Amino acid sequence: MNRNNRADTYIPALVGTALDMPPLWGRLISISPTEAEFLSHFEVPAGRVVTLSFDLGRGTFQDIRARIKAALRDGDGYYEYTLVFIDETQRGLIKAAIGEKFVY
Repeated sequence: MNRNNRADTYIPALVGTALDMPPLWGRLISISPTEAEFLSHFEVPAGRVVTLSFDLGRGTFQDIRARIKAALRDGDGYYEYTLVFIDETQRGLIKAAIGEKFVY
């Protein structure tokens, strides 16, 4: 899994897996305009499309669509996911927020 672009602090995030299920929680441990690394206690299979909600920089992001590219379980029982953002418009918004994140 890619360790570049790590966040200074983990970013709390909610992951929606189905409309009739409550969201799962976890933390983004790295993010770029095209993908993110997500850490959680909950298991979701690779290949599934999920939605993410989180705050980044000055923005709040809701229902960001991503596909689970890889899912690995560590020795402590956490799952580390590689997520690929699948909506081009949402990728652009994330890219802008990452740039603004460092301008305060």
